[in-house]
Amino acid sequence: MRRITVAPVKPLPYCPRCGSPVNEDDRFCPRCGQRLRRVDQLPGGEAAKGGAAREAVSVLDLTWEAVASVFRPSPVLLTPSDAIYARRPYSSLRGYLLAAAALTIVGLFMGYGEAWLSYLGLTLAGFAAPILYLLWMVRNDRFEQEPLSLIAVTFGWGTFCGILAAVLNLLAVPLLGTPGAAFVEEPLKLLGVYWLARHRKLGAEFNDHLDGMVYGAAAGAGFAGLENLQYIMEMVTGQGLPAVGAIAVRSATSLCHIAWSAAAGRSLGLAKALNGRTCLADLIPGLVVAIPMHFLWNASPPFAALLLLLPLYSIILLRQVRAAQLDEARWGYQSSAPVE
Repeated sequence: MRRITVAPVKPLPYCPRCGSPVNEDDRFCPRCGQRLRRVDQLPGGEAAKGGAAREAVSVLDLTWEAVASVFRPSPVLLTPSDAIYARRPYSSLRGYLLAAAALTIVGLFMGYGEAWLSYLGLTLAGFAAPILYLLWMVRNDRFEQEPLSLIAVTFGWGTFCGILAAVLNLLAVPLLGTPGAAFVEEPLKLLGVYWLARHRKLGAEFNDHLDGMVYGAAAGAGFAGLENLQYIMEMVTGQGLPAVGAIAVRSATSLCHIAWSAAAGRSLGLAKALNGRTCLADLIPGLVVAIPMHFLWNASPPFAALLLLLPLYSIILLRQVRAAQLDEARWGYQSSAPVE
């Protein structure tokens, strides 16, 4: 099996700008970002004009990398496709803000009727922490931040798909128990990210694995916000917890949906970066990671989940973000990040 995170080849020439040693297959200096050479890529990773052809990275290789990234995310040392530098043709994105609002409001009404308005304070409290986590994720995209409109519509999808998940969970949970919800919820959240990655025009905005983590986190944040209201109300009315305590617990655990969906989006973005496109099979690597993480959370006692799994998932998320940032730096995003 061909590994994605391979050992670097023997350094050959030196960067003409800063003099640092560079590898034979580097297109940018890993230290200063100086462009060294250009290989135009066709969809699937084939070289188009004079550059060395590279076999497309398989779903199996991406799955192996996704699993390895949970334990130790490593720099991606394969030469990426030119999709990472694609720029979206200018067009107004205001309509996507309206779509985001519509998806969120429809999801709330379908899930809670008018109760979310009657308990508006709890609704806002349930969405507050996921939105703060999402803003943190957006700030990590240092070189080329994603448009707010597209982040918002992915967030809206996360909220709306929570209703679809509630319906499908009626089939999954009786068969697999509560942990079985992971097999429904993670694919549904990721479908919104996949739609963006495959969009004829907007897909140019989806460049690499850090972008995938941003949009994955957006879908997870929307889902967590919708779900939080249900759990907060249950803890207050059913378990007699103070509202402040219930909100605090759900605010902390909201990070999980964001971490799971970000990990799934990461693999989808990596497929785009390395192969120049995404296909339906590219959903598999991220789900191979996200579903077991979610399943384990649902299957664990609450005490163990809070004290062990929540810190573990936070560390995994942080390390994956840092590794993706280093990849963008190595790929020359300081000077060549796509700007729309």
